[in-house]
Amino acid sequence: MSGSSWRELFRGERAIFVIVLNLGIGLHAIDVFVISTIMPEVIEDIGGISFYSWATMTYMVTTIVGASCGGIVQIDLGPRRGYVLGALIFLIGTVGCAASPSMALMLVARAIQGLGGGLIVSQSLSLIRLLFEDRLRTRMLALVSGVWGVASLLGPLVGGIFSELHWWRGAFWSTVPVILMFMILAWFSLPNADAQEEHRVPRLPWRRLLLLATSVIAIGTAGVLTGRLMPAILMLLAGAMIWLTVRLDAAATQPLFPRGALSWFQPIGGAYWFFLMTSVTHTALGVYLPLVLQVEYGLPPLAAGYFNAIFALSWTTSSFAVAGFPRHWLPVTVLGGSGLALIGMTALAFAIIGGTPLIVGICVAITGVGVGTSNLHLTAATMAAARPGEETLTAASIPMVRSLGIALGSALAGLIANNAGLAKGVTPETVASAARWVISLATLSPLLMLVFGWRFLTLQARHARATGNHGS
Repeated sequence: MSGSSWRELFRGERAIFVIVLNLGIGLHAIDVFVISTIMPEVIEDIGGISFYSWATMTYMVTTIVGASCGGIVQIDLGPRRGYVLGALIFLIGTVGCAASPSMALMLVARAIQGLGGGLIVSQSLSLIRLLFEDRLRTRMLALVSGVWGVASLLGPLVGGIFSELHWWRGAFWSTVPVILMFMILAWFSLPNADAQEEHRVPRLPWRRLLLLATSVIAIGTAGVLTGRLMPAILMLLAGAMIWLTVRLDAAATQPLFPRGALSWFQPIGGAYWFFLMTSVTHTALGVYLPLVLQVEYGLPPLAAGYFNAIFALSWTTSSFAVAGFPRHWLPVTVLGGSGLALIGMTALAFAIIGGTPLIVGICVAITGVGVGTSNLHLTAATMAAARPGEETLTAASIPMVRSLGIALGSALAGLIANNAGLAKGVTPETVASAARWVISLATLSPLLMLVFGWRFLTLQARHARATGNHGS
């Protein structure tokens, strides 16, 4: 099979598809970096320190709902209308965030934003599978990672400038033109649904989505409650709801995930657990990092925000570096990248308090390189390993798994930080205690990435031997 070049992505009608799909991912990515940069200023203005991590958690909970609806919306409305609907919902949430007078209303607006973002991202990955053949797919996924790199520069810049102007609301208002541009491009460039094609629209699995969303919210709620009994009960309930969701999904005629998505005995299970742990890793790192750098190191909001950009740029750079690697290098990228992420997070646990901004930045960069190296080819391999008839479901559910990991990561980080003293208020002592505990416990995530990455590779090799398909 012949290789591919970057120029092929921009030949013919592919060029406009590349622009639109990356812009859609960019809406979601920019928002992630904007919110992490401005949250210290938001808390100072409208309060709600106990709910610091909820701005991320709430967004990702509804992103899961939106991602699960992406396939349904695409079937019912077609790519054009489906994209515009997602962008419209995202626009409403963005305006709501800009106008929020309290943390409660901010969280409601973030939930609306997440719903729209999930619709966009889910449909983007599905369209990458549909519009780009296998030999171009890895490079397209690398471009998507590149969007995160661009967003990591623009997001902290936008958030930092408006934070230093003491007008954090402007960070949301400034993204409105980008959303409108995306809506126009999507409407005029993407293929529309075939009006004469009859298709059955799947039913939305509300019960499983409600269980999944409630389980994450239960973990987040445990972090803002005092005492030990109720938080423990909520954590047990959350675990039970996640288990019940998986059991119900396995027996459903219209599942959220492909068969064996969370199974230890299926390759796809190892991959999905890997993606989950990847998201937990970078969320635990990113949610509180700007706060730590501002309070402990005295950095301005703009500079503190760019430490999260270091992670994203490292992820992006390493993704581009390994994009052209042959398929048989998959074990090297998955295990080697996971090992680097583990080294970076472990070093950060020691350096986060008492170190220097330079050392912290190096640790963040090492973690980002590890995550970027390990994820790109595993994502492509997971899509290629999809069972017949589950190709679209597999592609569309990957961002949902990532969003679930971010939601769980932010909920757990909030639980740990609040119990470490942050709920008492923002002081150098409480921030230092929270940072030590959050980052130290988060080192378990890249360790589990290694375990699940090894499991995927082992099961994939076993399957290849059984079918006689040893790859190219």
